[in-house]
Amino acid sequence: MRTKRVNRYYCDFCQKAGGAAGHMKRHERGCTLNPNRTCGVCRLLEVPQRALAPLIAMLPNPAEYVKIDESDNKVFDGELTVAANKALEALREATDNCPACILAAIRQAGVPVPMVTDFHWTTEMKAVWTETPVGWKFGG
Repeated sequence: MRTKRVNRYYCDFCQKAGGAAGHMKRHERGCTLNPNRTCGVCRLLEVPQRALAPLIAMLPNPAEYVKIDESDNKVFDGELTVAANKALEALREATDNCPACILAAIRQAGVPVPMVTDFHWTTEMKAVWTETPVGWKFGG
């Protein structure tokens, strides 16, 4: 019988885990929950990366939209979606429409991403990739 110990590496900002230290370091550098993140998408789009604090401040405070339901559970009022979608317009302009910076601001503001119904990560990143120059290497 053999026994093998394997190291597991965890992101300090989110719950992502992996078996390779180098991959987790690269993930942490751009993790959308990292307040000091380096945005690879801004680099890809060749736009300056914006500071996160002003972007977060554009979004509504989710604590103001919490209600208690009949089972004493905390739930978000639907008005959070309206307020977040309204703030998304200004957020897009402030980030030069960088999907990663928008996602980072939403997550760090504490707004549940599904509550921002006008933001679609996959669709917006597909648009970014279609504009990517040939030969560009992500993370390189």
